[in-house]
Amino acid sequence: MKVLQHNFSPISLDVISQVIQSGDMGFGGNVGIFENNFKSFTKKEYNIATNSASAAAFMVFAYLKEKYGVCDVYTPSLTFTSPVWAAKHFGHNIFFVDVNDELLFDVDHYLKISELQPWREHTGRKKVVMPVLYGGVSTISNWNLRGDEIVVVDAAHCPHPTIKSDFVFTSFHPTKPICSPDGGMLSTDVEEAAEYFKSYRNFGRLNIPGGYDINQNGFKFYMNNLSATIALESYKTYNENLLKRIETFKLIQDKFEGRFLQHDPNSSYYFATLITDQADQINSKYSLAVHYPLLHQTQYYQSFPLSNTEKLHSQIVNLPLYDINIYNS
Repeated sequence: MKVLQHNFSPISLDVISQVIQSGDMGFGGNVGIFENNFKSFTKKEYNIATNSASAAAFMVFAYLKEKYGVCDVYTPSLTFTSPVWAAKHFGHNIFFVDVNDELLFDVDHYLKISELQPWREHTGRKKVVMPVLYGGVSTISNWNLRGDEIVVVDAAHCPHPTIKSDFVFTSFHPTKPICSPDGGMLSTDVEEAAEYFKSYRNFGRLNIPGGYDINQNGFKFYMNNLSATIALESYKTYNENLLKRIETFKLIQDKFEGRFLQHDPNSSYYFATLITDQADQINSKYSLAVHYPLLHQTQYYQSFPLSNTEKLHSQIVNLPLYDINIYNS
């Protein structure tokens, strides 16, 4: 049975159709409208729309390299490759952090491994921590860092994170709680960084009378007007769909054996994560993919073992929450 994750109303489809027929699919006013509306989610002053969350992460690590030089980046191995690749691409040092029993960034492990590198204190390298809000949670319990870190939050699963941060990137991939053909958002309160990102996403351009100059690094990372229009229509139904996901989460609690990871009050409920010894059977029955291959075990990133991450990885089931009927067959 095929179930649609996002159902657009006839009114929404008409709005999208009008943009297509107008020819304003590349550039148009809906990008700015979407950015302004999204501020209510992130509570950040500057929200810069991009053509993917990967592009947003790329710009963050480009900025950090230009601003601070090489940084030490601490992030879980249980994550998507592109943000980590972006950091590595710009020459930053990657250190994989174990996860706690909720599959979230283990602060205690981070504090331990960062203390094992005394040379870092003498080099003056900035510490960057990049937690992943796995499954849609908005924050991480006991988030007690040293206090001098730059916090870059991977909020691909949660468009309204509450965790304290310097930079947040969000995804609007077609499967995400707010969807578009593809897209992302980079949010910050740092004005200097925001101006850098706005120029970077548009080839490093600086508008001048009669044309433009190129005054910095940049690439084609801007969100187009059609994607912004679709994201806006999806944004309008977000709360309604969130309530459906919450209800589905409640209803499936007794349908599976194992331990469900809990969501906080501001979670997006992107999916329900079950830790169970029956993971292989459940994933096979519902044709579910495991999020994600462990990066530290891949040929490209291979690194030291992470005991809890490796113990839990084979027990993970990520159950979609957009329709209870999936589990009634």
